[in-house]
Amino acid sequence: MGSATFAPPRRRHSTAMMFATLFKFSAISLALVAAQQSALAQPASSVRFAIPAGSLSNALAEFGRQSGIQVSYLPDYASGKSSAGVQGDLAPQQALQAVLAGSGLTYSFTGSDSVTLHNAAAANATDDTLQLGTITVTKPKAADPADVPYQTAGSLTHLSGEQIDRFRGTSVGDLFSGIPGVLNGDGRNSGAVDVNIRGMQGQGRVPVIVDGASQETSIYQGYNGSTSSTYIDPDFIGSLDIERGASSGADATGATGGVVRISTIGPKDILLPGQTFGVRIKGGLTTNSKTAPAAGSYGGVGYSGGAEGTQNRPAFLHPHGYSGSIAVANTSDHFDITAAYAQRNNGNYYAGKHGHGGGTVQDDGIGVAGTLTPYRNGEQVLNTSTDNESWLLKGNIKFSDEQHLELGYSRYLSTYGHILGSQSQGIIAPMQYQGVMSTIDLATWTARYGWHPADNNLIDLKVDAFYNNIDNRINSTVYTDRLYPQYFWVGSDRKGATVANTSRFYTDFGDFSVQYGGGFTRENSGLPSGISLENTPGLLAGRDGWRKESNGFGSLEWKPRQWLTLSGNVRYSHFDSMDKSSLLADNYKRSDDGWSHILSLTVEPVEGFQIYGKYGSVLRSPSLFESLSGTSFLYPANNNPVAPERNKSIEFGINDLQEGLLTSDDKLRLHAAWFSNHISNYITRGNLKSKSTFGDYYNYVLGRLNLNYAEMRGFELSAEYNIGPVFSSLSWNHYTHVMFCAPSEVLAPGAADCAAGGIYNSFSLQQVPPRDTVTLNLGAHALDDDLTFGTRVNYVGSRYAEGMGSTSAPGQVAGSYSIAASKWHPYTLIDLYANYRISPNASVDVALDNLTDRFYVDALNTIPVPGPGRTLRAGVTLKF
Repeated sequence: MGSATFAPPRRRHSTAMMFATLFKFSAISLALVAAQQSALAQPASSVRFAIPAGSLSNALAEFGRQSGIQVSYLPDYASGKSSAGVQGDLAPQQALQAVLAGSGLTYSFTGSDSVTLHNAAAANATDDTLQLGTITVTKPKAADPADVPYQTAGSLTHLSGEQIDRFRGTSVGDLFSGIPGVLNGDGRNSGAVDVNIRGMQGQGRVPVIVDGASQETSIYQGYNGSTSSTYIDPDFIGSLDIERGASSGADATGATGGVVRISTIGPKDILLPGQTFGVRIKGGLTTNSKTAPAAGSYGGVGYSGGAEGTQNRPAFLHPHGYSGSIAVANTSDHFDITAAYAQRNNGNYYAGKHGHGGGTVQDDGIGVAGTLTPYRNGEQVLNTSTDNESWLLKGNIKFSDEQHLELGYSRYLSTYGHILGSQSQGIIAPMQYQGVMSTIDLATWTARYGWHPADNNLIDLKVDAFYNNIDNRINSTVYTDRLYPQYFWVGSDRKGATVANTSRFYTDFGDFSVQYGGGFTRENSGLPSGISLENTPGLLAGRDGWRKESNGFGSLEWKPRQWLTLSGNVRYSHFDSMDKSSLLADNYKRSDDGWSHILSLTVEPVEGFQIYGKYGSVLRSPSLFESLSGTSFLYPANNNPVAPERNKSIEFGINDLQEGLLTSDDKLRLHAAWFSNHISNYITRGNLKSKSTFGDYYNYVLGRLNLNYAEMRGFELSAEYNIGPVFSSLSWNHYTHVMFCAPSEVLAPGAADCAAGGIYNSFSLQQVPPRDTVTLNLGAHALDDDLTFGTRVNYVGSRYAEGMGSTSAPGQVAGSYSIAASKWHPYTLIDLYANYRISPNASVDVALDNLTDRFYVDALNTIPVPGPGRTLRAGVTLKF
């Protein structure tokens, strides 16, 4: 039976229509911008100053911030003195003279962006007065985003658009490879992102925020668990920032593991230098894949031997996958606009040929599943294809240099192969086969407002608001003599907003920064619009209900000395949920609340070298998935509600950022940290103890529960060293302790209460990280920096603890309805990459992923399928 029988209708537009729409929109935007362009750019030598009258120290701090010039002086020079301030478009020298008028101070420039103040009387003295060293009190110019992670009390990673293009791999989640403590779970299923940070994953523990919006969706994996999915096209990612550990950000409510923040492309990613209008066109080809076969086609090995037709791997230089995008941007003094469209199509990929763990066919023709997967080396991996379309539209209204409003809309449509975890584990069917395609339709609206008056230190306001709607139709099928449909269709929407304002104070007792604000989210889950159980055969009842959460927070940073920084954050959050499941007699509503707090201290004994300590106690309320009754939770929510979980985390680390260390043109970035997570009331699923009414034995009753605790401890290292045209980096993450412990006498007999490999039948079984991950990157620039080339080596070690904690007493725990622990062998992947800039308008990228054609199964897999074998990617970028 063809796939069209089960796949729901999908709204698509032809490429020609979309390109025409984009160009029409660009023409309209040009007309709007031209009508608004009236202000002339200020001369390069002038700066618009707005420094209010007040204390001299405050005025000097504002001068440094507005001019980007570093001002140094002894604290006594400004103590007790005032300034009349300055307003208008002036050269920095003129503005500084006005600020210092009547103070008895003079100045001298020690560089193009640094100035030192002197006592005029002392400068004119003829005696041998000893002049003490100066103290910097103003902030330097904006830091390089790549430097910020090495100047912050915590563990951060910044990826530029160039780095994302370089290491995007076959699946979207591949861009997270090589970051210490960070992995993507279930990375070969549906093209989604499900980030694991330091062993914490899913259900809002690591929110992925795209332009201020969250669109995480929990995807049911049958009895084999659940994955939390976020979707975005890589061509639309302008930059990415990952914060590991406790976060005080306005968007970090419930983020017990960390936060991933993605910024989509804008004019700076599209326009050529000095241009106000531009077009960027990207195109790419990919090898090592082929169009998915008909639904019901076998793969892997089964009882009767190996499937035919799945080992006809295409020639190495024969591409079947492609991607393409067009982005248009315009910028002016009052308005920015960005419009983009992307297509991405990749068939089922093929596994590598070299390695162990795959299935085999014996001489007698009997197929034997491998230790890791039924798929054979070099075989097509079924249900890994994707066919995507994406749109992006953003407009930024700049009311002034101090105030702006950005409005955005994005759309993501995908037809993809979905692998139900239960099916892949052999729970539902013994063999691997091509299923019916699934679809997702995701629409997101965003609004981002900023207001930062140059003459007011009390206002630095940021507001983010969003709404998204998701229609996700997962088509799972059971194959016996024919395909039997099982539809897991979800319709959900989410809306939310965050507000944060920062006030800054510069005093003789040090610099203070106070941030305060709040936010809310509301999620609804049910069936897609217009769908009901009665009119859709094969559709299984999903979760039905809503969840809302609100929070308020405040943060204080105090810098009493240049070498010392103390900060603290406190947050109160409250959540409500409503379960409207048909499994309940009546709707079930519950609520909870609590406080979170974070403290940190940073010491910088030598400029560029920091030592820090950080403590967090972060509360996470049950997610929407955890709050509602549904399949795989046989105990309904009103019978066993779960309490919020709390992560008490500790982190100690060092940062070192040095230039000119060994030569005049080298640079060192170094970060090392030890971390500890202790999550009390950790929320998961398990086989709960339930005495049968039919005899003296126990049922397998699946329900949500709070563990006593879960723990993860370890350390990480990130180092970068650049010298001349050569660049290098090394990252390492190592876990020293992982443990999960359930309350005694709660789990069904035979299940261990404590285990490093995860609790029996719990989601934690698929989130136990590898003991070690190591990444080495070596590269160089050549031909006047037009050519960049290099290699990256990724090593992923063995699972911290093999298997699960269970004695599997016969007739009790050992049953077919069990989440299988993720399983992989250690593997090393070698990638090569090169980029050549032909001209300012054109560049070519070439990458060879998995150079040695390694056969491997990804760490943190929900489904035991191998990753892609050797794959050649080639692309071109044009800018006009």
